[in-house]
Amino acid sequence: FCWLKILAQTLCKAHTCEAVKMGYPEARQAAPLVLPLRPLQPAYFLGLPTAKAALKIQSQQKANIHAHTEATKAQAASEKTGAAQGGDLAKVLGFKGQYKAQLCARPDVEQGELVKVTDWKLLTPPDYDRTCFHFEVDVTGTSMEHTVNGSQGKALSVYATNDAEKVTEFLKQMKLDPDAVVSVEEIAPQSEEGMVVLTTVWKLFTQYLDLFGKPTREFLKKLHPYAKDVMEKVAIAELTLDRKTEEFQDRQARAMTYADYLTEFKTLNIPLDKYVELVPTIKQRVYSICSSTDYRPGRCQLLVVREDWQAKGGDTKFGLCSSFLTFIRSGAYCVAHSTHSVMQMPEDKSAHIFMAGLGTGLAPFRAYVEQRKYQKDQGHKVGPMTLFFGGRYSKAEYYYRDEFEAFEKEGIVKCCNAWSRDQKQKIYVQHKIGEEAEHIWRELGREGSTGYFFLCGSKQPEKDVYAALLQIFQTKGNMSAEKAQKKMDELQSAGRYVTEVY
Repeated sequence: FCWLKILAQTLCKAHTCEAVKMGYPEARQAAPLVLPLRPLQPAYFLGLPTAKAALKIQSQQKANIHAHTEATKAQAASEKTGAAQGGDLAKVLGFKGQYKAQLCARPDVEQGELVKVTDWKLLTPPDYDRTCFHFEVDVTGTSMEHTVNGSQGKALSVYATNDAEKVTEFLKQMKLDPDAVVSVEEIAPQSEEGMVVLTTVWKLFTQYLDLFGKPTREFLKKLHPYAKDVMEKVAIAELTLDRKTEEFQDRQARAMTYADYLTEFKTLNIPLDKYVELVPTIKQRVYSICSSTDYRPGRCQLLVVREDWQAKGGDTKFGLCSSFLTFIRSGAYCVAHSTHSVMQMPEDKSAHIFMAGLGTGLAPFRAYVEQRKYQKDQGHKVGPMTLFFGGRYSKAEYYYRDEFEAFEKEGIVKCCNAWSRDQKQKIYVQHKIGEEAEHIWRELGREGSTGYFFLCGSKQPEKDVYAALLQIFQTKGNMSAEKAQKKMDELQSAGRYVTEVY
């Protein structure tokens, strides 16, 4: 236990990443937790039919953790303030064979793995009112290496960490020692018996607890008993009552966080081990994958926009995970795993695929086009693809323009782009869909057709796209409104009209 305490404190002090350049002055938030595990039993694994593959994946996972740890040690050695603790870490690592321990970034996420960031590019102009970027991780040798193909119904779940500067300020206000070691049973994997998770207060609030999330009234019901002052206890409890609904909703509109409530009431006295009962975990954020692992082996790429909104009072708020990805850079690590998505290409390589991508909804369709390119390069005969991509300005929002123009020149895809503000008259995706009415009817609506239509992106334009397809079936197919609707229902049931909106 003693050595684990030293290791946890040392890792907490030592870990840094390139995010320091982007406003994260103590970017230690991705450093792993300390997790004691039972030793591996190789004989058992060797008896499995898939032993070789399993051991290969485990080897890569250990390699990623080792690389991450070595970077941490190197940082500790370079910091004058951590010289003594660096020596302690050296002593511990010298006897690591005596301890059954493992480093794990999110022990409560069984399928999560540390993956290395290998590319980050800003896609919109620096002074643009929207921040959209390209993000890539290396999945070579991991368990997700062959399960993150964006064309095969896969997405990537990413687990963010909190802003280190904000965590530092919160711990200072709450008078919590960031280097104190705490045992947290709630985040130990349920599949392992006799396991305990040791981490520092810093790690707990940085990479596990959703400190800057939006609380519910249930949180307040659990919180008020910890207030020492009677007036504060009453004030917190009253916010859970119906007669205080308007005040609570006002706080919600102002985007008040768990941290805001915890620091507002000064007499709160919360034991360290109770925070995990009050504040929920940082949940995964799912992103469409914009690459094909057949076309780009070992790489998983995302197209991300930083989410922002105006809270009541005028403050601009930002999404946790999109901000985390905004400031991370090549060489850093994050926790992620593969997740199911409805955006899966048809098995029929000759089927005509119509794709409507709205903003970052372009992501899965880049993967579709890459997959068709790969199939064509392998000698397969592939069907046509039509992409309807919608944005505001072509100069600022035509993501991967060079790639799509090259694919179009090769004859793999036809790009029908709708830029709503490039000209005086607004042009939207549904207008471009109308221009392709003849092809859409022939490949999607006509009896015996085998085409598919996929839509991904903002929820708002979905009804306009749907209406455009109904109009095509009525005008080109001479269908009544009732028959056109029935045809759309049939396409949806058959998986030939698929949407993923948010």
